[in-house]
Amino acid sequence: MSTWSGTKYEGPNKNEWYEGEARFKFPNGVVYEGEFRKGEFHGKGALVYPNGGRYEATWERGYAVEGCYVFNDGLLYEDRNWQYVSQGDRRFYTEEMEGLQPAGKTLLTNEKVPPPIPKGTYDYGSGYFDPATEQIVSYDGKEVLGYVTEGEEKWIKDHCRKGFEDGSLPVEKNPDDPDLVPVSKSAEGGADSA
Repeated sequence: MSTWSGTKYEGPNKNEWYEGEARFKFPNGVVYEGEFRKGEFHGKGALVYPNGGRYEATWERGYAVEGCYVFNDGLLYEDRNWQYVSQGDRRFYTEEMEGLQPAGKTLLTNEKVPPPIPKGTYDYGSGYFDPATEQIVSYDGKEVLGYVTEGEEKWIKDHCRKGFEDGSLPVEKNPDDPDLVPVSKSAEGGADSA
């Protein structure tokens, strides 16, 4: 591992250059898996992101000359006329592949079971955003993936799934759950006075 850059290379060397089939891990968790020539990405290789997505490409002297992004569920990104979650069709890829869920069982993420996130945090897609620390953290909580700008924070709070007490979403309203049903002072005292 390079101490000053936080990168890690696993593979062969030739004349002190990275050479051949290898893995190179960046400090942000992205890993390049593929061919190297004279220390540069060269040949077939993929950038694998912490969320499982992959940018698969043909590389020449460090530059991608042809490639495509594949999401962790197999959905291929198309850079022109992409119709996924468009105004005409708002289904997630999982719903396209396996059909829509019955009424009341709508997916909130593209995952069949959304990853659990701590109370008060927001699902970012590759981890969760914690407003208290202003960090994006991996779902397992072991790695800081990055930080957001003020504008990104507002968008996340306005649009992303929010974590509840047990890390999951409530299935039905429970009158004993103070987060879902506000309790008035008169209700705490016991029987109603008529």
